[in-house]
Order: sequence, then structure tokens, then C-alpha cells
Amino acid sequence: MGLSWTYNRLFYEIKKKSGILKKQFKHIKLTNHAFIRKHINDKSIKNENDLYEYIKSTSQHFFFSVENLAEIRSGIKSLYSDKKEKEIIKKADNITENIFEYFSKDLVSYDVINWHYSPFINKQSPKDKHWIDISDLNSDFGDIKFIWELSRFAFVYDLVRAYTLTQDDKYVVKYWELIEDWIENNPLEYGVNYKCGQEMSIRMMAWLFGLYAFLNHKETTPSRATTLLKTIYQHAEHVEKHFNFALKIVRNNHAISEANGLYTIGLLFPIFDKSNIWKNTGKKYLEKEGLRQIKLDGSYIQHSMNYHRLVIQNYTWAIELAKRSQDRFSNSLIGRLLKSVEFLYQHQSISGRLPNYGQNDGALIHPLSSTSYLDYRPQLNAAWFAFTGKRLYEPGEYDESLLWLFREKSLKSEIDAIQKISKKFPNGGYYTFRNRNQFGMIRCTTYKTRPVQADMLHFDLWINDFNVFADAGTYSYNTSSNIKNYFLGTASHNTIMINNKSQMTKGSRFMWLNWTKSQVNKYVTKPNYMIFEGEHYNYKPLIHKRGILHNRDSWVIVDDIFGKFTETNTEMQLSWLLGTKINSLDNEMGWNITVDGSKYNLLINVSADKKEEIYKGSLKPFKGWQSLFYGTKNPTSQLVITCRNNQNTRFITILTKENYSNIEMDERYIQIDKTYVKLNSIGEKYIFDIR
Repeated sequence: MGLSWTYNRLFYEIKKKSGILKKQFKHIKLTNHAFIRKHINDKSIKNENDLYEYIKSTSQHFFFSVENLAEIRSGIKSLYSDKKEKEIIKKADNITENIFEYFSKDLVSYDVINWHYSPFINKQSPKDKHWIDISDLNSDFGDIKFIWELSRFAFVYDLVRAYTLTQDDKYVVKYWELIEDWIENNPLEYGVNYKCGQEMSIRMMAWLFGLYAFLNHKETTPSRATTLLKTIYQHAEHVEKHFNFALKIVRNNHAISEANGLYTIGLLFPIFDKSNIWKNTGKKYLEKEGLRQIKLDGSYIQHSMNYHRLVIQNYTWAIELAKRSQDRFSNSLIGRLLKSVEFLYQHQSISGRLPNYGQNDGALIHPLSSTSYLDYRPQLNAAWFAFTGKRLYEPGEYDESLLWLFREKSLKSEIDAIQKISKKFPNGGYYTFRNRNQFGMIRCTTYKTRPVQADMLHFDLWINDFNVFADAGTYSYNTSSNIKNYFLGTASHNTIMINNKSQMTKGSRFMWLNWTKSQVNKYVTKPNYMIFEGEHYNYKPLIHKRGILHNRDSWVIVDDIFGKFTETNTEMQLSWLLGTKINSLDNEMGWNITVDGSKYNLLINVSADKKEEIYKGSLKPFKGWQSLFYGTKNPTSQLVITCRNNQNTRFITILTKENYSNIEMDERYIQIDKTYVKLNSIGEKYIFDIR
């Protein structure tokens, strides 16, 4: 992690252990009047009524004001069927009955809401302890994200959407009921909900979204508005004090989310005594961290599609708010953000999904559409419009995000018809294959920033919007070691594992040791075929080299293991996690899978005796699982080919529409119908002998 990170981490732990840090975050309880007197610079604001009127005046700088809701309602009705509108209303009705959606999937019902409770394991975190004294890995209450999820207040967006459609007072009543309950049961600096500045920043954004939507409602009294603003001030002050932890130790999306939170509050409420500090700090690090964390090719430092989306949402929010206050960010940052959106766009399937690649904690911080959590189009469309004034897609249900952030004019904007093509992203180490209905992605890079999963040369394949060779996902950051090692390690990925060990050595929590070193040998895209070849060196003294050849409806994946074999029986495992059903053929030639009504044949050949097994929801060994939503895992077919050898070994995988009778192969050649491919010897620089 480097000397700077080590120094900052050590210094932080010393401050924490010595009690210095705890003293910086004292519990303070101010009356509304004392808050105004102490923290509001404008002397004309003397009471709650004055502050309430001031908040109304700031709505011109937010994405919308109360007066815009009729226009937004009209736009929503033009996007959705009656059935979809009822779904929006039903979701909000559930909230009024204390039924909440966790991680965009699971419904949890409360008799009495408990902000410190993990419903998935029925455990309670302490509410009367200072956050410094609570471990976020404490097994007493399990995964802290199961507690944080409710306190993100993502349900506010659902209440606002339903109120806009129906004008039913109950949604506003519930908004204020939940906020007041949270404030009462989360005394300042006590409990797990103060442990993370990113969580607090996301919460502030949700609170503001509801405040501006309900500002003129009778339930939004001057006293309530002042109490909320006071709590937001306290959140921002906490984030500012703890910002160096995100900036110098966490060094990822946390820093961007927290900078966005500071910038938002500083920009919208210049009357606060610390507004200039928050605005300037937020803007400075939105600029610096964006240019540091987003690479020149648009790939993201955290090697995660979903965290990449979270960052894009943060910048969409910040860039548009800046415009509304006549502030602006640099052209360098905007250019990098455009590359960032295009990176995700080029990895998208037909339905808007992306490979389930990298850490995925269920984050969707501004849920402003009725599309699936797995559909990235609402967020990418909004981001592209924020940065260019144009949209990415033809009109669809994902346009609701445009409505809320840019209003109805955005629905009529020009479409930037960007073609999806085979493309390399060498800074991040992503290489894609694309034709009319198929898309593949492979990773090959030498890590220079913290890796999250041991998955080098993982290959993701999509056919007709079906994820045929899939990534297992994340499941949970705090679970048993065998489950965590499966999802984060090599065992769940579509690559080779040697001697039942991951490519890197697992350190503590989010740490890996012995970071992977890799090299790309060839990436060629021709009208009639595409080739990738690359290798990694983390099983030294052995090398894993992978080549992929795509030709029409056929995929050939060749894996070579070569080098100095130090063990008599080195075990090598090739895994394919399948997003569709697999059937063994009676003739033992291989398997077939059905993709959108079409049959594909799967054949695997190994230059040694092999054992073939299909796992689905297996516990011992833990294999055959996928997690598309955080906290949820589902049985999924995983084909594992195992062989033991003490010499160079070649695995050949073929996925094709051709019949098995039209396929021939050995270590030196492959013939699929009339297509003949010669293979070089194992260990040569290139696998495919294409001349």
C-alpha cells in the first residue's frame, strides 16, 4: 500500500487507541435556537421561520422546486403504464407500513423501526456506545452493511415519487416520522450509523431530496425544517473532521462520496459558518480524486462495475448542482468523466446490465427509476446528459432519472448514438469482444492499486443478453471465511486455480498480498475474428497463459499451464460459472446449454487425465453459487474440470453452435466445421498460430 498509506494508517490507529480521536467527536445537543445563533452567519435569520423561508429560496439551486413537481408528474405518466405507476405507489405504501426494501431485493417488515438492528441475523448493534468504540467487524451483529442499509434513507426517493404521482399526504407524514425517529434514536456520535462518512453523505443527499420535494407541505413546519438542517449540519461537520480517513487511508469511492456531501451542503447553504470550507474542500477533492481514481481510459481504481456506477452517480449530482449555482468543474475532470461513462457503456448488455464484476455491495444511491437494480441505463443516461447535454439511449422507462435531475427538456434532447464495439482499456486491463449479439470481457493487468478479487484472466461471456459465463459477485463483506474466500477468491471465477489456492494470498478484510502481475501478448479485432492472449505470473514458478479466439458463433478458450513443476501431482482446476442450465450429453463428448432458445455445445479437452464435476449450491466444497444482490446467494451451475499433472498442460474450451460431429481437436489444432486453427506448442509466446 506504500509508505504514505502505512504512515497515515498507523497515525490514525494511535489517535484512536489514545482517545484523541474520540475527543474530536463529542456528543453535542443544541436547541434549534442555539444552532441558529451559533452556526448561521446571516444575522437577518433570527428564528426558525426565517430559516424556513431561507431554505425555500435555495430551492432554485436544487434539481427541482415544489413548482416543478407537476411537470415531473406529467413526465412520469408519459413514461410508465398504469401497472408501473401502481408499482411505484405500492413500494411507497409498503414504506408507510414499515416494510422496507434492502439491497433492491429483500423486503423487511418492522413493528417498531430499529435503526441499529440487522434483520438478516436478528442481532442488535449498540446504540449507546460512541462509534469509535464499536467494531464494524463485530460478529455480535454480523455484517454492518445490513444495519447501514436502512439508514441510507434510499426509501425517501420512493416516497417522493409516489407523492408526486398521487399528492397523498401520507408519504410526507411518513418522511417526517422516519427522520424524527432516526434523530431521536441516533444521538450524535453514538451508534454504528456514525461510523462511515460515506454513509452519512448518502443520507444527507436523500434527506435533502425529500426536504425540497415536501417544502411547501403543511407537515414541513419551520421547526422540523430547522431540526433537519441542524442534523445535516452536524453530519457535514462530522464528515469534514473524518475526511482524511477516507482521503488518505480508504482512498476510493468513500472520498468522492464524502467530498460530494461536503460540496452539496456548502453550495446549497452558504449561510452556514463552515460553508466555504465545506464547498471548497468538497470541490477540490472532487476534482483531484476524480482525476486520480478514474484512469485515462475511463476504468476505475476499485476494479468494480458497481462502485464505478456509484462514483458516476456522485459526479452527476455534483456537476448538475454546480451548474445551477453558476459554479463549474474543470474540463479535464469532465473529459475524464465522459471516458468513465463510456467505459461502462461499452461493457453493457442489451438490457443495460454489466458483468457482475468486482465488489458489489448493493449500492444504488439515487434510485430514481423503476428499472432493475442490475440495469445501469438510468444512471449512465443521466450522467451523459449532465456532462454533454445529450442522452445515450432511445426513450425508455430509464428516463425517469433524467426527469428528476434535469426535468422535461432532457427527454427531448438529442441522442448521442455511440456504437458499442470491441475495445481495449489498457490502463485498467479490460479487453472486450463484441459482435451483433455476443459480448465478452477479460481482465489482464498488473495491479498498481488495491485489488479486490483474485480473478486474473477471468472471462465473462454474454449471448443474446444471457450471462453464459458469469461472475459470482460478492454476497457479503462479513461472512464465514470459506464463503468469503469463494466469492472473493479464484474458486468462483472463470479462470484456472492451482493447488486449490487463490492467485493472491488473502490478507485482512479487503486486503490481498502478493498482487498479481500480468502481461497482454496480443489483442486483435478483425472483421471475421477476434483474438486475445495474455498471461499472469502469480503461480510462480508456473505461468498461466490464456488465449481467446472468437469467430462467428464459436468461442475457443485455450489455457496453458507451464513452467517449473515443483510438485509431483500439481492440481489444476478450470472453472466455468454458468448463468444458464447445462446438460451432460449421453455420449460423454461434452455438454449443451440453451441460450434464448438456441442450443450451444460446450466441449472441453485437457492434455492430461481429467475429472469433470458440476456443482450447484454445494456446501462441501463451497461451489456453484452466485450473488447478484448483496446479502443474497443463489445456486448456480459451476462446471469444474480438474487434472493432476507434473508437466505442461493445456485446457481447450469450445462453445459453439456447431454439432460435435463437426469438431476436431488435439493439443496442436482445432477444426470447427470448415474453420481450421493451428495452435503453437505450450510455452511459446503466442497460442494461436494465425498467419
